[in-house]
Amino acid sequence: MTTLQAVKKTNQIDNEELHEITKIMFDSFFINGEYKSQSYVAKKEQLIDSFSTFIQQYLKLNFSGSKEKKLRLMKFVAKLNMQKELLELASGETNLKDIEKAGQRLGKKSQSAFESK
Repeated sequence: MTTLQAVKKTNQIDNEELHEITKIMFDSFFINGEYKSQSYVAKKEQLIDSFSTFIQQYLKLNFSGSKEKKLRLMKFVAKLNMQKELLELASGETNLKDIEKAGQRLGKKSQSAFESK
C-alpha cells in the first residue's frame, strides 16, 4: 500500500461519522431555554451565522443539484436566521433597528407568499 492510499484510507469519512457530526451541529443550533452568559449567546450566534454562510456559499457554487434540494437548503438558511433572531431576542440585545429589519423581512416574505398564489 502506498503512502497516498494509506492517508486516503485513514481520512475517509464514513456515513456514521457524518451522522454523528450532524447530531452535534443540530444540538448547537437548538435553542433550549434562557442563557445566562452573553458570551455563550454570542458564540452560538456566530456559529449559526457561519453555518448559514457556508450553506449560502454551497448554493452559489451550485453543488446542490435539483431545485428541490436548493429550496430545502434555502428554507434551512431561513430557519437558521430565525434561530439567530430568537437568540438575539432571548439575550435582550435586540435594538429597534434590528426589530425593524426583521419586520421588513417578514413583510417581504408574506408579500411574496400572497403573490405566488
